[in-house]
Amino acid sequence: MGLVWFVSFFGTNCLALDPPNISCISLDSNDNLILNWTIPTDTSGSFSAYIVYYQDGTGNPFQSNTTITNYNQTQVTLTGNFAGDAAFFMVTTSNGGLDVSLSSDTLKPLLINLGVEENLVEINWKDLDLSSPDSIYRLYRSINNDDFVFSGSSEFGVGKLFDMVEYCEANASYRIEIMGDQGCTSVSNVANTSVLDQIAPKQTNLICASVDTSSGAVDLAWDRTESEDGFGYLISHQYDFIGLDTIWGRNNLTYTYDKLPINAMFQPETLSVAPFDSCFDSQTSWYNQAADSLRFSTLFIDSIYFDRCAGEIGLKWNMPKDGYPVGVRFPSEYQVFRRQNGGASIYRGSVNSGDSVFIDSGLVKGSRYEFNVAVLDGVHLKRAISNTFSLKIKAPVKPDPLYISSIINDHENSNNVVFVHSDTTSETVEYGLFRSPFFDGPFQLVANSNRKFKANFNIVDLTSDADHTGYAYKLIAFDYCGDSIQASETALSSWIGGYSNDQDFVNQIEWSGYEGFVNAESSLGLRQIVRLTNEVDRDTILEKNAQFSLLDTVHNLDVVDGQICYYLEDIESDTNKFGLLGISRSNLLCFDYEPKVFIPSAFTPDNDGLNDVFIPDVNFVETTGYTLSIYDRKGNLIYITIDPSEGWTGEGSPVGVYAYFLELKNARNEEVNYRGRISLLR
Repeated sequence: MGLVWFVSFFGTNCLALDPPNISCISLDSNDNLILNWTIPTDTSGSFSAYIVYYQDGTGNPFQSNTTITNYNQTQVTLTGNFAGDAAFFMVTTSNGGLDVSLSSDTLKPLLINLGVEENLVEINWKDLDLSSPDSIYRLYRSINNDDFVFSGSSEFGVGKLFDMVEYCEANASYRIEIMGDQGCTSVSNVANTSVLDQIAPKQTNLICASVDTSSGAVDLAWDRTESEDGFGYLISHQYDFIGLDTIWGRNNLTYTYDKLPINAMFQPETLSVAPFDSCFDSQTSWYNQAADSLRFSTLFIDSIYFDRCAGEIGLKWNMPKDGYPVGVRFPSEYQVFRRQNGGASIYRGSVNSGDSVFIDSGLVKGSRYEFNVAVLDGVHLKRAISNTFSLKIKAPVKPDPLYISSIINDHENSNNVVFVHSDTTSETVEYGLFRSPFFDGPFQLVANSNRKFKANFNIVDLTSDADHTGYAYKLIAFDYCGDSIQASETALSSWIGGYSNDQDFVNQIEWSGYEGFVNAESSLGLRQIVRLTNEVDRDTILEKNAQFSLLDTVHNLDVVDGQICYYLEDIESDTNKFGLLGISRSNLLCFDYEPKVFIPSAFTPDNDGLNDVFIPDVNFVETTGYTLSIYDRKGNLIYITIDPSEGWTGEGSPVGVYAYFLELKNARNEEVNYRGRISLLR
């Protein structure tokens, strides 16, 4: 800081005021000069003016430029083009201008020069003398006449900065600012240059690729490119390297593609994003494009197995491979969701980021399911959804109808035989016969049948006690999983019971009728009690519907085998809606009677038609095991028969007394013997 010269006028220099202390020197946008100073001390009130001196070019004389008469003024603007080789100093005059101060420091404005190589701008300047070595130069830049923004800084004494301009064919303007000791700021001239950016913008990263499950479109999200001249983003389909779309605007960071060839519902789709800069040319489609981001694939969920019987499915999805993310950049966990029959989506569980398989259970036949998996990014707090995997579990075809048409007791084995009418087109694998002593249950399985291809078949209940009680039956159809798919209506077997008064030869009979015809929208037509004698003789002793008991007198019956049996028979009123006419039969109720035997003491074989044959009168005995033997006085067997209907005629035998021996069996198959004498008379 040196004084340029000494000015002496009429006053005494030792009485002059101090010069102004120039604190800042600036150039405005039109290169006008702006000076800032601090005022000198004036205790005597002798101030007259501040004078600014200007030198236009080295070697030229300084000349007065501006006079300021306001003592308190601290700034002045000099109009002109001062961005060249100009220098300035100030003095203070006092006592009416007679006294002149020493000059201030001689200063030059802060000037910058630019050098350009493609899009790299070099900014140069000389240090401003009035600034402190501790001060920092701050660089400001304007692109294409936009506002100036801070673009870098440099220490005092360096005098150089570099700036990379990332705008295509941009007009770049620069200025330097530095703060003075007194708090004001010195500003350089504004220097302009043109640049051509041939450097691609900085690469960006996809952070999320999610599937729109309603359309199969892909929703993308990515980081903003760090390059200031990022002008937009190119979206590419990486399976066939097709450029899908162009997204304009550096701050537009999401995209949804919902057109072919993209359909992420059927396959994983792999996409990338690449930023481009402002060098875009609508005529040539030329622009600087960064390298593609990491390729992102969408989540794709599929099944690896399905167990219809267990109601279980194994789900699997694609995982990151070869450094290419799937769904999100940094997966933390996978969450599985399930929707049933179009209902709400229900969370089913999660696995960690290293797993790609999930087992879901509780699936119901006849339902439609939709599965999705979501992957979470714990870093970017993003969530990507997979495609929808759909599964329709076919409900097995039920047998319709499934009808118990009748229940007939097998009298030989006392087993109930249940007759069934069913649909042959169903997916029934097996039928189960269920029985209960009560109409409303509980029921237990008593027999099975796999006759699934017959419309009419029967199942035998081998474990019933049908002689002593009636049973309710229900038939259930099972599919190949062993699951019940259809149940018949309940049918109640008929049953007959009672007791015998063998002294009076009266049988008390009671019964309960068949219930089941109504299940075919039909009704009972006839209920009858059938009586069996002599194993083959059949009599219908009751044909009424409303009665449930009767007394049967049997003393006058010709019963050879010693047993009287009954059963109940219910007959449907007419052919039902299935084209069947049901006949139900109860158990067999039998009463055993002790043999009734009358043996005459004499007979007269004289062919008069009266008492011509010796034949015992027997009843209530078995037809087998019968033997009648006749012996003479000497103990010789003279006659024998095993036919209860045949007798001894006495032919060839003299009048006299003979011995007989009668062997027979009662209804309980017990042997009964009779001995005696018979007189043959003529």
